[in-house]
Amino acid sequence: MRVLRGLYEGPGSHGILRVAASVEGARAVLCAYPEEGYFPALHGALTRFGDPAPVSLSPIGGPGLARDLPEVLRKNPDTEAVILARSESALLSGEGLPDPVLPESRETGRAPKLVICPWEAPSLREIEAADLALMELVRAHARPQAKSPTPTVNVFGPPIFGPGAEEEAQEMERLLGLLGIGAVRVPLGASVGELARLPRAWANVVLYREVGEEATRFLHDEFGMPRVTTPPLGSAGTGAVLRAVGELCSLDAGRVRRTVWAELARTAKLPWYARLAVPETFAGRRAVVFGDFTYALGLGYTLAREVGLEVAWAGTYLPHLEKDFLFQAGTFTDEAFFTDDPDEVAARVEETNPDLIVGTHLEGDVADALGIPFLPLCPPVAQNPFVGRPLMGYRGSSVLADALDGALGGPPGELVAWGRPGDPGGPRRRWRSWRRYRPF
Repeated sequence: MRVLRGLYEGPGSHGILRVAASVEGARAVLCAYPEEGYFPALHGALTRFGDPAPVSLSPIGGPGLARDLPEVLRKNPDTEAVILARSESALLSGEGLPDPVLPESRETGRAPKLVICPWEAPSLREIEAADLALMELVRAHARPQAKSPTPTVNVFGPPIFGPGAEEEAQEMERLLGLLGIGAVRVPLGASVGELARLPRAWANVVLYREVGEEATRFLHDEFGMPRVTTPPLGSAGTGAVLRAVGELCSLDAGRVRRTVWAELARTAKLPWYARLAVPETFAGRRAVVFGDFTYALGLGYTLAREVGLEVAWAGTYLPHLEKDFLFQAGTFTDEAFFTDDPDEVAARVEETNPDLIVGTHLEGDVADALGIPFLPLCPPVAQNPFVGRPLMGYRGSSVLADALDGALGGPPGELVAWGRPGDPGGPRRRWRSWRRYRPF
């Protein structure tokens, strides 16, 4: 057993619940001890919608899942799909999966689909479980469909609780709309009925591979649907996604090119920042990146190739994507690694002593201790703003430019005064850091 200072991921059941809560018409039934049923409280605190979480608890030691399911459907007659999840305690106690016949819904006149997760295990982590759960939902509902008469794509983004998940999808929908392409969000904002119609789309755009990988692989193998997996982070990544989607949807290349140029001129500010900043802003400065998969890779590539910083190393905490991460991180750094121990990440930061840290909220303490500028841009993040700002797309590149300007606004080693002259003790002095400028 290891005692860690913090955790980058929760248990697998939490990932299943996040996916179920993202899909309209789906309901999760969690087999767990009552004290493990914290998800509804977390849902209310993070979403701020006021809507109850679509999660029901089946207590360990109670009547059992087979007898609880009809009662859950009686209380929630609008449910179209039920997905079962078991906590680590339930898995360790040997709780099995029932296969009951669900009663017909009074609302729809049809019996909801029962989706089980036979791959659950105590060692399975949150992100991988969310990926597999979405695949199970798509496999249970997707059916052969005629392609839509006009180009449409499915946009696979982060599930509920993902930082800026809603805003990321909106930005991609905006860009696709400029090309005349319709979009369906998955899983956040999708309905069970829309899951059945996913094969109508011409292609799948995977914004967040951590949760869209297995589902889009299934759609490719079963229905021959192509997919685009480049992270639309930074100007280069966003342009690459739009060009790939335009080609898959048989759009005129000139139209796509004009759209990209127009957005670069009026929306994307990162190229302007990288070219107009004083040379001391980037010369000789090193950055380190640690996080999930999509954001860590996309931001690392953007910092190295678009901004001009040296990325000393990049790391991930996702074991099931380790090999792919190490391969792709090699395009912008000489050192890539996997670890799920925040103390190991802190030790690497202290040894490297970079000029910028891009990571999760767990790297904030070491950044403060060493006085290093810090951008908490990779999930998990502790901030939960009322108004989110995307990091993806051309608008996201402008948000990133603001963040970098706040963190690297002066030459290396510059000390800045902060606080007001009238404050007790007078102005305080500290290193320029992300704590001084928060655009989120």
